[in-house]
Amino acid sequence: MAYVVDIVSRLRRMEASLRPSEQRVAEAVLADPGGATHASIAELARRAQVSEPSVTRFCRALGCDSVRDFKVKLAQNLAVASPYLQRRPQEGAPDDVAQLADRVLDSVIEAVTVVRDQLDPQPLRQAIDGIAKARRLDIYGIGGGSHAVGHDAYLRFFRLDLPTDFHADTQLQRMSAATLGPGDCVLAVCNSGRFRDLVESVEIARHYGATTIALTRPDTPLARAAEILLAVAPPEDSDIFKPTASRLAHMAVIDVVATGVAMRRGPAALESLRRIKYTLSQIPTLDEPAGAAMRPPPRPPAAARRSAPGKSHA
Repeated sequence: MAYVVDIVSRLRRMEASLRPSEQRVAEAVLADPGGATHASIAELARRAQVSEPSVTRFCRALGCDSVRDFKVKLAQNLAVASPYLQRRPQEGAPDDVAQLADRVLDSVIEAVTVVRDQLDPQPLRQAIDGIAKARRLDIYGIGGGSHAVGHDAYLRFFRLDLPTDFHADTQLQRMSAATLGPGDCVLAVCNSGRFRDLVESVEIARHYGATTIALTRPDTPLARAAEILLAVAPPEDSDIFKPTASRLAHMAVIDVVATGVAMRRGPAALESLRRIKYTLSQIPTLDEPAGAAMRPPPRPPAAARRSAPGKSHA
């Protein structure tokens, strides 16, 4: 796929070095980027109060072949970035921090509530069963939020006496998928569900017999590729300054699955959690001297030590 030039970034970087007439064109474009993609060269010249040749020179100064080429690149940029080019009244330091906290936390609560209502118990039960009996669990996450969710899932599952790994690199995901087979399990996390590399890795793992689970939106390529679908579509806030609530909603779903897996694995998970808890309790805190809490784990009975194979009792 060809790289799409970020023409807005280039314009802002070069604006100070442009000629005065070209700077006026830049100001007119940034004042209404959407309108600039549809305006004729005569209209752009009128808005900037410059001649039409000045508009052409402006476009060439940015590395574009023509005014048409500039407008195509600008339209490509606006397809994903238009909300970030609009000035909003809430920019700057918030006046009421309590109101800000309410606004952000309310969006999280709304997203988790919506996802709770969307979860289908049947695939949720299948996901818990598939992971609980897995010989090995590989977790894939792509995207900013989904990477965080995938890593959080890894932190949940490896503690349950379950061989677990997490891969965010697409080539490692593909390599991992090729080594799986019956008895193994893949958990793929992606909010959009449209990353081709991730979808292909899930298809590879399924081809070799692994159980494949996807946490994603319904009716997406990833949703169709997986054997078990945890279909959720968290609402996204239009406020570009707020973090995406889907990340925390997905983490809540992972917590549900991890709790179910822990209960299914029973004594093995309990013993693993006990060991982790005990080991962490040995880390000294600031209110006790270093080494005071460092105690070795309980040793086996003396009789068991004497009978251990390979031991000399001379």
